[in-house]
Amino acid sequence: MKIITRKLTDTSWLAQAVQDKMHVEFDKNHNSIRYNCLATLHIIINEADDINNKDIYYNDDYKKQIIIRDIPSLIKYGTDFDREGMQAKLRGLAERYKDDDGMYIVTVATTHDLNYAVIKNLTELLYQMHKDR
Repeated sequence: MKIITRKLTDTSWLAQAVQDKMHVEFDKNHNSIRYNCLATLHIIINEADDINNKDIYYNDDYKKQIIIRDIPSLIKYGTDFDREGMQAKLRGLAERYKDDDGMYIVTVATTHDLNYAVIKNLTELLYQMHKDR
């Protein structure tokens, strides 16, 4: 049996796996909500992988949670990713994907004095995204 290895071309294996899912979804329907959710998650993972980013980071050593301490403008990824756009994309992730018990996987708090989000369980979020076919 021949083992095929692949060079890491993204910020992490997790980011690369999400990007692979994005490519598959893009080939099916590049305007799908699922593709847009995967693209948003990919950007968040890339930012969490950046050790210099103090506002978006993994909560533990197993990379199960991502804390977004202050939802930033990530306009470098496109005009849809300004601060309000990121808030809307995160709220969309929260509403679209819940666990099997109907509990939120993504928590978003945005008011006049709150601007944070938490992805409580990346594994569960990816599982629910996979089920959403």
